[in-house]
Amino acid sequence: ARGAVDALWRRRGGATNLVGSNVDTHTGRWLSQTTGVGAGVDSFYEYLVKAAIYEDDKTLLERGLAGVDAAHRGTAVRDARNLTWNLDVRLSDGRRAGHRVSALAAFWPGLLLLAGRDVGEARDAFSSFWELWRRYRSLPELYDLETGDLLHFARDAPLRPELAESALHLYLATRDGRYLIAGREMVTALNDISRVACGFAAIADANTHRLDDRMDSYFFAETLKYLFLLFDLSLRPSDRRSFFCCDDAVANATGGCSEGCIRLDETLFSTEGHFFELPSASAGPFGNLPLVGTCSS
Repeated sequence: ARGAVDALWRRRGGATNLVGSNVDTHTGRWLSQTTGVGAGVDSFYEYLVKAAIYEDDKTLLERGLAGVDAAHRGTAVRDARNLTWNLDVRLSDGRRAGHRVSALAAFWPGLLLLAGRDVGEARDAFSSFWELWRRYRSLPELYDLETGDLLHFARDAPLRPELAESALHLYLATRDGRYLIAGREMVTALNDISRVACGFAAIADANTHRLDDRMDSYFFAETLKYLFLLFDLSLRPSDRRSFFCCDDAVANATGGCSEGCIRLDETLFSTEGHFFELPSASAGPFGNLPLVGTCSS
């Protein structure tokens, strides 16, 4: 795995510092000359940062922070309404290569926070996706900024977790009640639109709210988990129903965490919403690692 990461990092664009979204594993050549922060490349940046935290690895952290910085600077644009979007660009020179917004990119505000970026950047990125969600009461797979409409082949909204995930991380970073309100609206929409006799159906058409005959596994594994934690973690540790029922105040008052309770600040979420307790040396946002924003290796 480390060899694959090293190989991908060596192949990033010289002028842009970006990695591609698809690679030929036999030749090592990029299959697409465009890239962004959505499908195909999103988890690469996320796992660079998260692996650095978990492994207490300075090189991975340098690469992760440099990658997030290059990706945000290289893809972020503001539209006529002053909303920030991250759009695909050409890998070679960074020129704009598209005007479609991917629902998968809604994780980006949370990663900006994890990578130590200014909270205002994360707020701006979230606000754009939230405006789109409010228009459709769901997040369609692709949205065309140029036409201001959905694409005929990507009208579906399969109840993805990324927007709820970013709302959770922004709430934890700011304690701003607007993210609880966003979470409440998402839960209400799920019940109003998608709830069926045996679960929650994906939306086949975000315009009409016609339902699809599917419910992806990530809906339970991630979407509902993030929404539950958004509200649970707004409570005092003693009132929480999750196992994140310990913090500094509780540990100092009781001499440690109770059995069955763990600390949120010593836990890392995988890109699939799984929890990993950090090794003691890595506890905290960046463990023992210095914050470094550039990397040339």
